[in-house]
Amino acid sequence: MKRLLRSAMAVAAWLALSPAAQAMSFGEAFTAARQNDAQYRAAGHELEANRLAVPVARAALMPNVSINASQQEVDGWRKSRNANNQDMRLRLEYTSPQASVGMRMPIINRELGLRVEQAGAQAEYAEYQYQLRGNDLVDRLANAYLTVLLVEQTKLHVDKLVEALAQQVAQAQQRLARGEGTRVEVARGQAELDLAKVRVLETDDQLQLARRQLQRLTGQPLTQALQMPAAVEPPPLEPQGLFAWLELANRQNPALKAREQSLEVAKLGVKRNRAAHLPRLDLVASYSQNENESVSNLGQSTTQRAIGVQLNIPIYSGGGVEASVRQAVADRSRAEEEIRQERENVEIEVQRQYQLTQNGVGRIKAQERAVASAELAVTGMRRALEGGAGTTGDLADALSRSYAAQRELAQARIDYLLARTRLMLSAGFGMSEVAQELDRLLALAPAASTTAEK
Repeated sequence: MKRLLRSAMAVAAWLALSPAAQAMSFGEAFTAARQNDAQYRAAGHELEANRLAVPVARAALMPNVSINASQQEVDGWRKSRNANNQDMRLRLEYTSPQASVGMRMPIINRELGLRVEQAGAQAEYAEYQYQLRGNDLVDRLANAYLTVLLVEQTKLHVDKLVEALAQQVAQAQQRLARGEGTRVEVARGQAELDLAKVRVLETDDQLQLARRQLQRLTGQPLTQALQMPAAVEPPPLEPQGLFAWLELANRQNPALKAREQSLEVAKLGVKRNRAAHLPRLDLVASYSQNENESVSNLGQSTTQRAIGVQLNIPIYSGGGVEASVRQAVADRSRAEEEIRQERENVEIEVQRQYQLTQNGVGRIKAQERAVASAELAVTGMRRALEGGAGTTGDLADALSRSYAAQRELAQARIDYLLARTRLMLSAGFGMSEVAQELDRLLALAPAASTTAEK
């Protein structure tokens, strides 16, 4: 209850900020990505196409009605002999209209019935594939969003490093002018400053590329810099324990579900191909009207009605049916092996992300201690420099180590958030639920900053 209350207070503090200070949250980026990402939208169209395969297959079991109509204009001669054995020619010029309606409907056709079942199984397989595409979208978006966060934080640190080094170079030049410093000290400080400026240029390039990647996913440019989460103790994983997460993954991982459904499709494929040996019984009916159907029926019209059944018993098809059955059996065996392989891959991925998440908390705390030690070292070197016991180069080294420690701390936080997100995705949590969880963790940053200021 206390954890929920703290989360609610964090979100309230975030919403209380002025709109100009608010950057795009991960939840907003997720909503935009679902609407704009071309890969995810293509997956939606693919899902719709697979869903329509069911009514297409079911249509083969429905009555098939067709209408045929034709009209012939006949122009010619009729030649015959009369009673006196004389040749006689009679000019023929008439119209022969014909119209018919036919209907055919399967009564017994096991192959068509299994085709409908297989289409339904394929549509369900497409549903799991679409869920996989959604999880992939969350993974790509989280990676792009957190990369922007990391580069933004790196830029902040390197700008502060350049500012501090520039101040030290200026002080070294002042000491040199007073005769208290050396040219070597100024040159060393200037070299460190130049290297830091190179890092600024590299960071600017990285930031531009990272923002471009995020914009490609969301379709919206970033108008405000993103903010790195503050040093907030992350809530524990639910459920707790590796075996609980492995059980969740085996029960609801979409990739594993898709493989299992693929096996079901392959089994139905074996049955459908075997059903090609079975007899088929169709109901057939027709109605036709013909006028002047032939020369001997001039001036006559014919109306016919017919209804009956047609039996088709397959006997021999060149071995094609047997070959298709063996092919379907091979596909079924392949699907069984793919399930085993996918289950192993899922278990390895869950274990890897679980360990990264569990060790990530300790790594963050260790990096926080390293940052505190590095900042303490910077403070000590500054005092030593003021007391004449240190040099500008020593202080520059301390500043660089402090920058590196802060960079590693930011990387540790990003790695933890990404590992936790991928753990939930591997365990089969829905894309919206995972996005909300990551957005909740990231929303703790402004609240922590506000609390620290107070």
